[in-house]
Amino acid sequence: MSVTVLLFKLATMPAVMTAATLSARRFGPAVGGLVLGLPVVSGPVSLFLAIEQGEAFARAAATGSLLGLVALAAFCTGFAHAARRGARWPAALLAGYGTHAAVALLLTRLPGIESIAAVVSCLGIGAGILACPRPRALARPPLPPRWDLPGRIVVATAFMVAVTLAAETAGPLLSGVATTFPIMIAVAGPFVLRVEGPEAAIAVMRGCVQGLFSFVLFFLVLQWSLGHAPMAIAYLLALLASLACGAVLLALQRRRRTST
Repeated sequence: MSVTVLLFKLATMPAVMTAATLSARRFGPAVGGLVLGLPVVSGPVSLFLAIEQGEAFARAAATGSLLGLVALAAFCTGFAHAARRGARWPAALLAGYGTHAAVALLLTRLPGIESIAAVVSCLGIGAGILACPRPRALARPPLPPRWDLPGRIVVATAFMVAVTLAAETAGPLLSGVATTFPIMIAVAGPFVLRVEGPEAAIAVMRGCVQGLFSFVLFFLVLQWSLGHAPMAIAYLLALLASLACGAVLLALQRRRRTST
């Protein structure tokens, strides 16, 4: 990935982490997780890849992103189950990344899986929703310490830089998978688990898995439109589809909150 992509991530990461954290504090951890499930970083990164490497590269990377979403859903599910069993954040994080690695390794070893990436992605996210535990009644969260939000931003940004540099020489498929590597959710989860408790962390993880459907729609539209429509139109259509899906998911979350 180029310096342009890295600089964009450096500029975007604090804003996304702040938005997700403040949304969780205002509307609950499930909504915060939903925000983390949106392609607010990977979408623009895909655009940079299309500009710098060509539309064919970006289309192939979109396939990798779709497959990477299954591993991302697995991360959230593994973390949530560890939190439910009373694990502290290091053990929960290890469980999440262990599950992520196992699923990612399996997906990259299956021959011909690129041709059915969309189906695999939808089925994988659906399975993640079924497998991820539901949060029990949430207690009123304590006031977070002053270092909570700055700490999340610093850790997330440093983590993102390390992952981006490690994926610098990857091809299009692995570049796409790398864009979905758990960074923001891997930072938010431990912070929420430590400060607010396991049920809030589970709500964040489940919200993130549900939000991944807007992610799927974004990259599906890109796969269908890149090469058949001007690049700007392709990304605009993908953005509108993703935002529409996110709005529906947010409305469902809010309705669920008001009915309980």
